[in-house]
Parts: sequence; C-alpha cells; structure tokens
Amino acid sequence: MRHYETIYIVNPNLSQDEYRDVLDKYTTLIEKNNGAIVKTEEWGTQRLAYDVKKFDKGAYVLLNYCAKPGLSAELERDLNLDDRVLKFQTIKLAHEADPKDLLEKQKDLTGQTTGLQEQTVESVEPAAMQPSEEHVEEERGDA
Repeated sequence: MRHYETIYIVNPNLSQDEYRDVLDKYTTLIEKNNGAIVKTEEWGTQRLAYDVKKFDKGAYVLLNYCAKPGLSAELERDLNLDDRVLKFQTIKLAHEADPKDLLEKQKDLTGQTTGLQEQTVESVEPAAMQPSEEHVEEERGDA
C-alpha cells in the first residue's frame, strides 16, 4: 500500500451536520476501498491567501491514509465533483508503507506529545519563578 496525505478545504458556511457529512463521506470512501485511515486532523476555519470560489475563509482538513494506487485518483475525482469542497491537494508520502506500523507510530506520537507537554509545564513553572544564577551575579556586580 502507498502512504498518502490529502489536505482539503471545506466551505466554511456549512452547518455542523453538513461538515461532518463531508468528513464521513471521504473517510468511508477510503475504508470501503480497503484503505486505512492513519490520521485525520481538523485545523478549523482559516483565512485563505486568496479568494477561492468567492470564499475568503475555509475549513481545513488533513487526511493521512494508506491505500492502493487507484484510490487516490478516485478520492480526488470525488473531491473535485463535490461543491462543498473548495480546494484539495494530495501528496504521496511513501511508495510502500505498512498501515499497522503507521497507526502504531501515530499512537506513540500522540501519547508522547501529551507526556512531553505535561513535563514541560511542570519543569518550566518553578524555573520561571526563580532568577537564574547569571542574572543574580550581574545584579550584584552592578551594585
């Protein structure tokens, strides 16, 4: 299987139900064709660099998946025909990839990210309250 990443921009004026319908449509399309979703990220509504189909904003969605070569073309065809999708781009990340390995790596990354964020917050708070030794010596030398 090949590893792909597709970013698509959804019409920002859709209701929450219609927006969810768009996301579900493309994830089920991949799963029905024996593909594997590695990661789906919703980046929220962002301002576009230029107007696309008379919209200056769009809801960005990142879809990371593994599939056979023909599936990416079918997905792009559906994205192109859907009026709710403003723009899209697909990138092939790897020619050969194992979806199970990618899913495990993704789970490890999300677990490590959460752990690192907690450690960083705990270690930064006490240090931020105490002045560094260099700063203390500079104050003594100036006085």
